[in-house]
Amino acid sequence: MSETQTETTSLVVDEQASTVRLRTFAEGLFAKLAHDLELSCRGIRGTATRTGEDDRAGTVTIEVPIHRIEVAGTVKDGRVDASGLSPSDRTDCLAKMQKDVFHTQSRDAVVRVEATLDGGKARLRVCPPNGKEVERIVMIETRRDGSRVHAKGKFELSLSAIGSDTVKGPMNAFRVKDHIEVAFDVVFATPSG
Repeated sequence: MSETQTETTSLVVDEQASTVRLRTFAEGLFAKLAHDLELSCRGIRGTATRTGEDDRAGTVTIEVPIHRIEVAGTVKDGRVDASGLSPSDRTDCLAKMQKDVFHTQSRDAVVRVEATLDGGKARLRVCPPNGKEVERIVMIETRRDGSRVHAKGKFELSLSAIGSDTVKGPMNAFRVKDHIEVAFDVVFATPSG
């Protein structure tokens, strides 16, 4: 047995400095009349354990409260228009997401993401409230800012793989594509700072 042990450091998510964004895309006969959307995840919480001094090695657990997901706006030509939907359309989109994608109305429901980092890659496990789990290998860019560590990346996720129904517009005029984009820039800090 080795006499040197690898030291671990515990970190927590800095909710205010972190961003997690979801992009959905419309398809179908009348997709041009529908909207691609960007959703913003608020209230994320979580912890990380860093192995040694390597910011690219360790484990992470993050929880995204479903009731704190908000519509940031419509997306056109890669730009987000915060005024692209009326307040009632935003409410309808979020209600449909809770019902059709996550099958829950509970204010306590979360999507949990577990990750194991090894170098520039992470093995992610996405766990929605229905118990279905999806794994992805994601390239992660890490950057240290003093005692804080930024973890940034992007990946696609299949809605059907996490148990979602097909999300459709009125009279099936359009539907949301099965694959959404998830982009994140999560900041971790020591619990005291």
